[in-house]
Amino acid sequence: MAVGTTKTSVEQLYADIVTDLKVFYADKVLMENTNMVGHRFDISGSSGNTLRLPVMQAPDDAVAVTEGASIIGTGTQANLAPVAANITMTKYGAATNVSEEALEDGGFATVRGGVIEKLSSSLAQASDSAGLITLANAGGNSGDQADLGATFTSTGSGNVCNIIYDPTGLAVGSKRDITTRVWYNPNIDAHEFRATNRIGYGLPYSTFVRKLNTLRAVGSAVISLANVATSVANLRAANAPGLDGFYMGILHPAAELAIAQQLNSVTQTAIGDLSEVGNRALLNGLIGQAAGVQFFRSNNLPDSNHS
Repeated sequence: MAVGTTKTSVEQLYADIVTDLKVFYADKVLMENTNMVGHRFDISGSSGNTLRLPVMQAPDDAVAVTEGASIIGTGTQANLAPVAANITMTKYGAATNVSEEALEDGGFATVRGGVIEKLSSSLAQASDSAGLITLANAGGNSGDQADLGATFTSTGSGNVCNIIYDPTGLAVGSKRDITTRVWYNPNIDAHEFRATNRIGYGLPYSTFVRKLNTLRAVGSAVISLANVATSVANLRAANAPGLDGFYMGILHPAAELAIAQQLNSVTQTAIGDLSEVGNRALLNGLIGQAAGVQFFRSNNLPDSNHS
């Protein structure tokens, strides 16, 4: 027999969802982790929806200067002329309605879990997609096949842009933390849940990103650790510092399959204690590490047109 809802129990359901949604979101999102992004900015409470990041050029070498000579006039040293990368905050929203019958028949625990799962997963996926598209757009389409030996020339939705990058080359800004609004609509006899946040990604160092395009179909992707090693060599040549000596690699499942056997042969004792990896998104996405890269799996990678 169904148990009727009460005002007190519904209010407690609202409070639980509002409180727990932030925690579940933090456990699901991949690209906002400190392992994945090197710069974080919170501009909540300030005016405007754009964050300007200074993008510094590589420093010139100091030069030998004779006594009495102009220091800046000696050699080819340039004046500091920083440019800026803009991060525009985008509002993301997730919604679900729960009928009064669902509460009566399904129970509060079931509804609570379902609502939190739906809202947190939707917002986390939107954030991951935004971060990965930002990385894929580094330098436009140039260099997408360079580390593959220029053997891949197809474009379109049947292809995917895998990414090898230095986390210090990516920044995330937040204008609004996860915010949840709940109300009861008597017209449809339903409880309406709405969750939003405002975030944005930017590239202070676009040269710290390498891209490897492969086919999206499982079993058709062509990629090897030699290609990854080429990406790593290019990142090191760009003086990308990495995170504890490693770069991050985000692979589509098809690319993961293509190099899985190679990874298994070199990482059986290299990954370490998985309990120390971080949140659930990192733990579930971790593939392994090799050639100076920690690999993670994601279904949110853009296609080779970066969309």
